[in-house]
Amino acid sequence: MKPNMRERLGRRSSIAGGSSPLTGTAAMASAAVWFASCGALLTVAAVALPHPGEVDEPGLAVVAGVLATMALAALAGPHRLPRWLFHVGCLLGSAGASAAIYLWGGGSYYGALGYLWPALYAFQFFSLRAALLQVGALGAMFAAVLLVRDPDSAAVAAWVATVGTLVSGGVAVSLRRDRVAGLISQLSDAARRDPLTHMLNRRGFEEMFDLEVERARRTELSLSVIVVDVDRFKEVDDRLGHAAGDAALRDVGASILDSKRSWDSAARIGGDEFAILAPDADEHGAYILAERMRSALQASFEKAGPAPLTASIGIVTYPVHGQTPGALLQAADRALYAAKRLGRNRTVISSAEVPGILAPAPRVREEPQVGLATLLNLAEALDVRDSGSTTHCQRVGRYAELIARELGLPPQAVERVRIAGILHDVGCVGVPDELFSKEGPLSEEELHRVRSHPETGARMLETTEFGDIGEWIQFHHERPDGTGYPAHRAAGDVPLEAAILGVADAYEAMTAKRSYRAALDPYAASDELRRGAGRQFDERVVEALLRVV
Repeated sequence: MKPNMRERLGRRSSIAGGSSPLTGTAAMASAAVWFASCGALLTVAAVALPHPGEVDEPGLAVVAGVLATMALAALAGPHRLPRWLFHVGCLLGSAGASAAIYLWGGGSYYGALGYLWPALYAFQFFSLRAALLQVGALGAMFAAVLLVRDPDSAAVAAWVATVGTLVSGGVAVSLRRDRVAGLISQLSDAARRDPLTHMLNRRGFEEMFDLEVERARRTELSLSVIVVDVDRFKEVDDRLGHAAGDAALRDVGASILDSKRSWDSAARIGGDEFAILAPDADEHGAYILAERMRSALQASFEKAGPAPLTASIGIVTYPVHGQTPGALLQAADRALYAAKRLGRNRTVISSAEVPGILAPAPRVREEPQVGLATLLNLAEALDVRDSGSTTHCQRVGRYAELIARELGLPPQAVERVRIAGILHDVGCVGVPDELFSKEGPLSEEELHRVRSHPETGARMLETTEFGDIGEWIQFHHERPDGTGYPAHRAAGDVPLEAAILGVADAYEAMTAKRSYRAALDPYAASDELRRGAGRQFDERVVEALLRVV
């Protein structure tokens, strides 16, 4: 059974909900024990001390016994008593004070002082409306006592003075209580909030994390943790100063708060590191949420102008990746580090394959190796050269990842396909710049140079731990009908991953605006893929892409 929204949020109003330490049932029970005990003892003392002969001693003893019983009941179950029972107890306290006034007779020196305790109790622990109703009931009881004790004297002045004093003093108590409760709430909130972003701080996050893990364990629902780290944030502080860095962090916080769901909890847990608790979200739902955040962050950074930053994101899910907050955070940090190693500005879901993705293959001979990060940076630089931005290779990588997930490839293969999507045109570094800007048709030799880029890219990956990606890049322009390049391979001889790259590349190219043509809308691009399925593109891959875009 899914928890309702109030339970999932784990929050209630500090006054109305009874969660405040000033108005909780434990505080109410403690005060009830004190007032009832004191009332019982003072009643017994009044009977024991010299008093007028008209006093009804047995009746006052009964009143003292009732008050003592109320004190014992409050003492026995402060956390088990429902709140409505305290309202009933307050009415009983007023009734006891009324009985004591009546039983004492007409020679009472203290008069209506016994009403002070239930009135103060009501204004301290109940809402103002409920407290006024309690005083109304108290006033009715007092009027009845006055009429029964002396029917010939209305004693209006005594009634007005008593009830008016109780109301004015009680309202002051209620207002002071609310002010103190508000101050306590603000102080408690300030201790758990980051003053820069107004999100939870590390302490608040850890407290909420413990609660959410326990709730997920109890309800048997999943809980995902999304950890976000701003890429190259130190450069902002170094180049533009701390004021610009603070402004960037505020923008990050605002983007995360706008992108998360209403019941998610967001926190700033480090200098430029943020975390989001996403209840009732599995790893795939969290991935969609994280990508939405990453896209919003990137759009926000692009608007900033002088500091176009990106963010890397790691995802873990309870109980798949860990059973405790500590284990989940460690796994999230590893996934985040994997996102950094894979070129930044991406989301990585934690898995058992992540260490294998990051671990370098053993070197069998001493030879210079090109780092993956270098190749990724080179791919983005080539994008800037050819199209003026880095969006092409990144979008091909994302489309390739979506297709691979839809086709059911394991997580390790999905991540590698995404890398391959980003690197699919890295071999263009060997193609002269003038061929990409040449107007008019290419000669046979120039066309051969351009079509050699898949093989060049494959060779560049031979000396890395991602040699299999090189094979996919080498054949991503092959076609099922055998008319592709560079080797004219038919459908059965082309790796599935290469076919994924080919479809992702084609779809991105059709839907992206170029200087020499307008972008196709997604429907027109989808129709083009359908027409080429089985001849130009792998049918399985086309169907997978169309299901996810």
